Amino acid sequence: MESENTIVFKVSRIYLPQYLEGEFFIYVKDGVITQITRENHTRNFIDLTDYIVAPGFVDVHIHGFEGFDVSNGGMDAVIEMSNRLPKTGVVAFLPTFVSLPFENLIGKLKEIDLGYKNFKAIPLGVHIEGAFINPKKKGAMDERFFLEGNVELAEKLIQFGNVKMFTVAPEIPNALNLIRFLNSRNIKVSIGHTEATFDEVKEAYANGADSITHLFNAMAPFNHREPSVIGASFYFDFYLQIIADTHHTSKYVLKLLKPYSNRVVLITDAIEATNLGEGIYKLGGFEVYVKDGEARLSNGTLAGSVLTMDRGFKNLIQYGNFSVEEAVKSSSLNPLKSISELSFGEIKENKLANFVCLDESYTVRKTVIKGKIVYEK
Repeated sequence: MESENTIVFKVSRIYLPQYLEGEFFIYVKDGVITQITRENHTRNFIDLTDYIVAPGFVDVHIHGFEGFDVSNGGMDAVIEMSNRLPKTGVVAFLPTFVSLPFENLIGKLKEIDLGYKNFKAIPLGVHIEGAFINPKKKGAMDERFFLEGNVELAEKLIQFGNVKMFTVAPEIPNALNLIRFLNSRNIKVSIGHTEATFDEVKEAYANGADSITHLFNAMAPFNHREPSVIGASFYFDFYLQIIADTHHTSKYVLKLLKPYSNRVVLITDAIEATNLGEGIYKLGGFEVYVKDGEARLSNGTLAGSVLTMDRGFKNLIQYGNFSVEEAVKSSSLNPLKSISELSFGEIKENKLANFVCLDESYTVRKTVIKGKIVYEK
């Protein structure tokens, strides 16, 4: 018999991420899955048999959502994003900073409290994208606030214990020392906004970098004589962050990624304009113009995206020819593995009960976080 604080979900189609079909009961206590069984021990269950149930989506690269931006709003924005993202199937995320004045960035980091009790989607830590990158591949970042490979400043940025990942260009001064330092502190390094050569990326990989920030974007192009970061991304065992919006990454390129689906990490790189329609918005200190599903600066540079994880998930299946199981892994387990977070991402015993319920068209109908339905449509 289940105890009073046990919640039971009845499911019929479930991705663990591997697919199972039949009548199953998922027992959850204190937010953790305690049992998955075909045996029914109770009449009191939540019926999810109308849905496809899969591990909830995890976005490790997102700047903002529905009018809120972490670089401008800090903790208030993190809370609002946490409340709003479950409608897109997101159960966890890394709020991601663009380049900011150093003291401003320190101030924002200081106020972000990962121990806040009322989060819905779980912020797993902060991703700092805009500090240690190459001004020649700045994208929509303000190069005045780049820090080169300054380990002393990096140490100040991580002092609050809430930074999970940095994007680093391996060719900037002192980059390898910085990568080694961050690796020693168990902080993930993703290579991006870079003109690095293949050999420079090889050295970064050897020293602990293991992800690529929005592959193909803001980096030197592939050449058969100098494969650059793109060639190295496939040659070495990197996690490959992909913005699957068909603007940053062509639908034809998405199909080329299918053989690497075990390393693909679906991200949105979403900005505050996401889900708000066309208009003029902000990213850091820049105005961003959203039209026809694209976000651009006044000079035409792509400035983040207005993608959501549920749409990206569908695009991997529709355009990338990913199987549903491959898309599930790319949207949940792979992102979590890329930041060494293993407490969920699979529907199995002793994992957090974080999952998404999809209809036949893979539209989000319910989102469950720590065993509680936090969104339903």
